[in-house]
Amino acid sequence: MLLLLCFFPIFFEPELTVDFSNIREVRGDLYVAIYNRSDAFLQVEQVYRKKIVPIAQKGTLKLSLGNLPPGQYAVSCFHDLNGNGQLDTNWMGIPSEPYGFSNNARPKFRAPKWAEAVFTVSGSGGTIGVKLEEW
Repeated sequence: MLLLLCFFPIFFEPELTVDFSNIREVRGDLYVAIYNRSDAFLQVEQVYRKKIVPIAQKGTLKLSLGNLPPGQYAVSCFHDLNGNGQLDTNWMGIPSEPYGFSNNARPKFRAPKWAEAVFTVSGSGGTIGVKLEEW
């Protein structure tokens, strides 16, 4: 079997790493969603890949989102401080927990659009940064 592997090229998908910054509290979990299509962006039921990671320290968190085929993606996340599994909002719908998007897209009074958050994963993978903020 080892001999057969020598004759067939092995293709690896590039790894995407995200550096989350501005984590202010050591509690709760970070919910991360990655989308691979503009029509699926921010549609919870159409997430391409997701991760839930416990927050163990203030500051930054380096997280691998795994190997992804080269292409266009967008990331959204929120820090679930109270452990209820959702991004809490006030009576006006404004988030009351820290959140962030790829490209640090931060429009006021609306969620970002795909074009504001999209980035490209090349054949060599890469690292992006997402800063968590409160509204």
